[in-house]
Order: sequence, then C-alpha cells, then structure tokens
Amino acid sequence: MRVKGLIAIAVPLLALLVTASASLALQYREQEARDAGRASFNLIGAANGVLGGALNGETGVRGYAATRDPLFLQPYYTMRNRMATDRATFRSAATRAGDVPEEQAANASAGRVIAQLERIRAAVARGAPASQLTRLLEQGKRSMDVLRAQIASTRSRATRMMLSQRAAVDRMETGIDVVTIVGVVLGLLAGLAGVALFASGISRRVAAAAANADRLGAGQPVVPADHSDDEIGRLADSLARAEKLLASRSAQLVAARDEALKANQAKNAFLSSTSHELRTPLNSILGFTQLLELSDLGRADRESVQRILAAGRHLLALINELIDIARIESGELSVSLEPVTVRALLADVCQLMTPLAAEREIELLQQCTRPGLAVYADWQRLSQVMVNLISNAVKYNRRGGSITITCQEHEDGQVAIAVTDTGPGLSGADLDRIFIPFERLAAEDSDVEGTGIGLPLAHALAQVMHGELRAMSWLGHGSTFTVSLDRAPELAQVPGQVSRSVPRAPAGRAPNADQPVLTLLYVEDNPANVEVVARYLENRERCRMLAAASGAEGLAAAAEHRPDLVLLDLHLTDMTGDQVLSALRAEPATGDIPVTVLSADASPRVIRRLLTAGAWAYLTKPLDLARLGELLDSFEASTPASAGAARWQAVIRKAGS
Repeated sequence: MRVKGLIAIAVPLLALLVTASASLALQYREQEARDAGRASFNLIGAANGVLGGALNGETGVRGYAATRDPLFLQPYYTMRNRMATDRATFRSAATRAGDVPEEQAANASAGRVIAQLERIRAAVARGAPASQLTRLLEQGKRSMDVLRAQIASTRSRATRMMLSQRAAVDRMETGIDVVTIVGVVLGLLAGLAGVALFASGISRRVAAAAANADRLGAGQPVVPADHSDDEIGRLADSLARAEKLLASRSAQLVAARDEALKANQAKNAFLSSTSHELRTPLNSILGFTQLLELSDLGRADRESVQRILAAGRHLLALINELIDIARIESGELSVSLEPVTVRALLADVCQLMTPLAAEREIELLQQCTRPGLAVYADWQRLSQVMVNLISNAVKYNRRGGSITITCQEHEDGQVAIAVTDTGPGLSGADLDRIFIPFERLAAEDSDVEGTGIGLPLAHALAQVMHGELRAMSWLGHGSTFTVSLDRAPELAQVPGQVSRSVPRAPAGRAPNADQPVLTLLYVEDNPANVEVVARYLENRERCRMLAAASGAEGLAAAAEHRPDLVLLDLHLTDMTGDQVLSALRAEPATGDIPVTVLSADASPRVIRRLLTAGAWAYLTKPLDLARLGELLDSFEASTPASAGAARWQAVIRKAGS
C-alpha cells in the first residue's frame, strides 16, 4: 500500500511540477518583455522631454532677438535649468533600452543647440548687427533640425521595439494559459489514475475493516478477514486482538461490578450496624443522665450532669452527621421534597438556636418578611442545614456580634436563604476548603468545638434537595452562607407541620379499674435500657411497666396482659422487631395494641418500612425521656378521636429524628 500510495501521489505531483516549471519560465520571459517594452516607452518620453525643452528655448531666444524684450527669455531660462535633468533622464532611459549610440548623438546635438542659443542671446544683448544675428539664427536652426531628426529616429526605433515587446507579451500570456490548462488536465488525469489504483481492492478491504470496527463497538463478534502484511491487514489483526481484549476486560468489569455491589452491601450493613452499636450505649448514657437530671441534685452535681448530657448529645450529633455523609456519598439518603414555608421553618430554627447565641451575647435577627414564601425541600433536612449554618455563625462570631437571616426570591425561580455573621471572615484560600469534610481551618488551635463536617454535610444536603450552598466572605467583615432552593407556590402554613401536643391513644379499650391506668410492655434485650425506662416510670402514678428480654417473651406477655402500649426494640436476640410486629398484628388479641418502635437505627428507609408494616410510631435512641413522657401523658388522658393517627406518626417521627 505504501508503494501504491507513493505512486499515486507522485504522478500528479510530477505533472504539477512540469506544469509549474513551464509556467514559471514563460512568466519570466513575459516579465522580461514587459520590462523591455516599459524601457522603450520611457525612452520615448525622455526623448520628447529633451526635444520639447530645446524647442521652448529656441522659441524664447528668437522672440528676444526679434523684439529685444527680456520677457521672451523666460522659456529659455526654464530650459537651461531643466535641460541637465532631462538629458540625464534621456541617457538613463537609453541605457535601459539598449540605444546608447543614438542617445549620445542626440545629447551632443542638444548640447550644441543650447550653446548656439546662448550665443544668439549674448549677441542680442550686446546689440550685434542684424547680419551677425541672421547668421547665428541660421546656424541654430540647422542644429535644431539635426536634433529633431535624431529624436525622431530614436522615437521611431523605441516605438517599434515597444510594439514588438507587446506582441511578445501577448504570445507568452497565451502560452501561459495553454500550459495552465494542460497542467490541470494532466493533474486530473493523474489524480484519476491514483484513485483508480487505490480503489482496486483497497476500498473493499477498508470497508470490511470499518464494518468490523462497528461490530466491535457494538459488542458483536468481528468477521475474519484475509491475512495480509500491509497496513489494512495489520488493522484487521489489531481488530481481532481488540475483540479478545474487550471480551477479557468485559469479564473483568463484570467481576469488578459484582465486587462493588458486594462492597456496597457490606457498607450498608456496616452503616446500619455502626448506627445501632454506637447509639445503643449512648442510649444508656443519656438515659441514666436524664434520670439523674430529674433527681434532687446539688448545684455542682447538676452542672456535671448537664455537662454529661451536652457531651453525649454532641457525640450523638456527630454520629448522625457521619452516617448522613456516608449515606449521601453512597446515594442512599432519600429526602421528601414538598413545599416548605421559609418563615415558619426559620422561626423554629431561631427558637432552637437563640439560647446558644445568647451565651455569647450574639443578636439573632430574622428578616424574612413574606409569610407565604415557600421552597421545595425536606423540612427536617432543611432545618438541619440551617441549624448547621447558624451554629457555625455563632461559634465563629465575635462576642456581642450579630447574625442576620434573610430570604429573597430571584427571577430564575430560586429562593435564597442567607445567613450573615459579623465574625472575622475567611480568606480566599479558606473559602476553597470550607466544604471539605474534617477541614477545620486551624480551628483545632482555638476553643471552637467541632469536627469539620457540619458545612460539608449542609452543602451535600442542599444538593440532595436540588439546591446549592454558596459562601462569600470578607476578612474583618464577616461571612455570608446562602442556600438556594427551587421556589414553591406560596402557602398559608407549613405542610405537615403539626402541633407539639401528642394525640391520645386510640379508642375502644377502657382501662381496668383494678389496674393502673396505663400498662406498658417494653420488649428490650439490653437491661440498661430497661432500667432507664423503669426508673423513669417510678415517679409516674398509675403506670406499670412489664419487661420482656426476647421477642418470644414479648409475644407471650402481650397475649397474656394485653398492655395499653408496647415499646419494641428493633434488634433482639431471638428475632427481629419486624417479626415481632408482624406476629402482634396477626393475632386478634394483640392486633389493635399500639406499638412504638424504639431503636438506635435512624435510617429513614427502616423507619418508613416499620411504619408501613403497622408500627404506630418510631422513636430513635438515645431515647428522649421528655418525648416519652409526652407519649405517656396522652395515654393517661381521656379517650381521644381516632383521627389523630397520621398526625401522631408525623409528630413522633419528627421528635425521634
């Protein structure tokens, strides 16, 4: 193929080279003819200049001789001033035109004419007799006639030469056109010959190779090609090798995908286990600490208990944030996007963050004036984002500073919620790092608490809600963090936001007058958790708790005692909470007993599954005893309307998360 290709390229190139050479030679000769014609034309002009100057000088001198008026000498003086230049131009033009002898003779005659005209002028000026002037004028006329004849001869030869060169130029232009046409024809013929050379067999093999490449791209087997040592043959061999390599890599990718799926499943199991294993001991720590807080303690002991509670809740928040980040990275964090009223949500968040801001004498200002302005978001997750932003604004603010929260609608259908503080601000380099997990920007050297995952989590949550979190900062003037979300239609109130009061237990089962008003069955395999709830209930009158350490014991106790409420742990030693719940619902004697799941697993997927399976509510561990108290208060009160079921689930879900 290489030899054929070189031949196919060389033939038209050779034709082009021959044509170009002939054309260049003709163009060179044409240029020479043009130059010669131009020189002849210039020679004619120069000769006319010399003759015209001499005639003007002669006319002036003769007029002066006839009238003796010096005004007639003006053309003569003009001629004398220009004659030297005109003669030099004439000499140069004659040299270029190759007519030097004629030019020399004409220039000599012009010199004699000028000399005789000067003698006539001088004779007239000194008053010479008429006879002398007549003789001088006759001599001058003869010299002028000679100059005229010489100039005429020069112009005649130059004219003939110019016409001859013009005819030569015309012939050469015609020759150039002919050579160009011949070259184009030869080039086309040579090109066609090259195409024919290549088309013979090569196009078929190239088409076959292209078809094999398409099959390879589509994952289909290639068609075997005839063996050849040229480039197309090597291409066919390469495609065959690529097919084998692709099959091998595809098998490797399938194996890698399977491994990744297994790793993802293992990670999910690890997250669920980690959540449960870390939150379960925290349940005991925070539970007993809350019991101590309810006890009669001294001031120092109460402060110690409050410190334990604060540290435990901080650790719980850290665990939740770590698990949330892992779920976001794995794509498992699901949100429920619905219209959320911005002003109502900010009011809840500001009420929660006001005590933290008051500790540092920081003023918290909310400037969202439109009551009905709403965005598409998950209420819980957007609250989590705003809590993180305001908490950071408090921690990194100056004492006595301020935090301003504003909301503004943009023309692109977005609503921007901005949190602006009066802290020290951030540099440009720090702004590029604030959304990197565990990056605290040298805060570890200060007294500011934190792990560096609050802002990355807020940033990720904003993206999950189809929004964006941006940061701007000015050193010495504070920072602004802005959450942008899609605008929703204006609402009169927040959808799904319900009263903080807890609805009553369902109707249909009156308490036994010989027993306490409320009987609880706590199915839990962790004795510490059971003791926390039992000790909490010691101070509640007309309330009795039964405990079961396994699922089987719980089912037996529920069938025997028919409690008013079942508190069910999700992870038991003999069976899962799902199985216990299904068994309770399957028996007519226990099918209507409200079941509240208590578990350290805070996965939204698990919560939705249990609520769908028939759980009345889902409380996450560590258990908030105050929330449990609200639940018990509702059951100890009078019989309610059954319409509060869905509302109760929403309240407990929100309180537990």
